[in-house]
Amino acid sequence: MTTYYVGTSSAGLADGSSWANRYGTLNDAEDTPVVAGDTVYVGPGTYREMLTCDVSGGAGNPITYIGDYSGDNTDGVGGVVRITGSDDDITATRTNCIRFNSKDNRTFQGFKVDLATDEAMYVLDSDNFIIDSCYIGPQTNFGGLWIGSTVGTNGTVKNCYFNNEDYSWAITVNNAGLQDDVGLLIENCISTSNYGFVQDNGVGGITVKNCTILGGGRGIYVATALTAGQEIVVNNCIINGCNVATEAQNLGEIVENYCSFSGNNTDRTTVNVGASSNAYPTILDSRWFFETVR
Repeated sequence: MTTYYVGTSSAGLADGSSWANRYGTLNDAEDTPVVAGDTVYVGPGTYREMLTCDVSGGAGNPITYIGDYSGDNTDGVGGVVRITGSDDDITATRTNCIRFNSKDNRTFQGFKVDLATDEAMYVLDSDNFIIDSCYIGPQTNFGGLWIGSTVGTNGTVKNCYFNNEDYSWAITVNNAGLQDDVGLLIENCISTSNYGFVQDNGVGGITVKNCTILGGGRGIYVATALTAGQEIVVNNCIINGCNVATEAQNLGEIVENYCSFSGNNTDRTTVNVGASSNAYPTILDSRWFFETVR
C-alpha cells in the first residue's frame, strides 16, 4: 500500500514518492503500476489527458485517486483539480476524461471532469467502483457518466454534481441486452442536466436516493423495459422542473417514495405514486442555509 503524488508538472526525482518528487501526469502514476491499496493524491490544476485505468484494486483494498482540493496533501494551497478532454477549453479532443474497462475496486474522489468528445467518465464491466464528490460536466454531445456493457455490480456514485448543459444525460446505465440485480447506488447527487438525470437501458437493481434533480427532459427514465420483477428504487428525492419527472415502460419498474415533485410538466408516466410522496415544493429551513454558508 503505497501513496503517490501527482502535479501538473513533475518535480525532483519525478517518481511520485512525495509532493517534492511528484509525477507530472495522472498516467505516470497509473503506469507505475499502482496496485491494490494504493492511494494517489492529485494536486490542484488542470490535467489535459485521459486517465486510462490499467489494473484492478482488491476487495477491501481499492486503488484510490483523490483530487486534493484542500491542498493538505499536496501543495498546501489547494484549488480545483480538473481533468479535461479539451486542449484549449473550447474544443473537445479526447474521448473521455477517466476511463476504465473491467477494472474493479477503483475509487475516484474530488475531481472536476469536463469537455470530452463522448462521456466525461466511462465505466465498463467494473465491480465495486466508487465515484465520490466529483463535478461532472459540462459536456458537448454526450453524457456525464456512462456505466455499461455488462454493468459491474455494487458500484456507488455519491455526492456528485452533474452539469451537462447540452444534449446529454447525467448518468446512462446501459446493457445491450437485459441485466438484473446490479446493486448500483446513486445517492446525495445534484443534477442540472439537459436530457435528465438517469437513463436506464434494461438494467435492474438500481437505487437512487437523497438526490436533487433540477430540470431536464426526464428525471429518472427507464428507456428499455426491465426484466419482470426488476426495478429502480427512487427514495427521498426532490425532482423539479422536468418535462417528465419519472417515466418507465411498465408499472413497477420505478418504485418511488418519500419524494417531492414540483414544477414538472408531468410527475409520473407509467409510475405509481409513492405513498409518502408529495406534489409541492419542499420547504427548507433557511436557518440551515445561513449557518452553512457563514
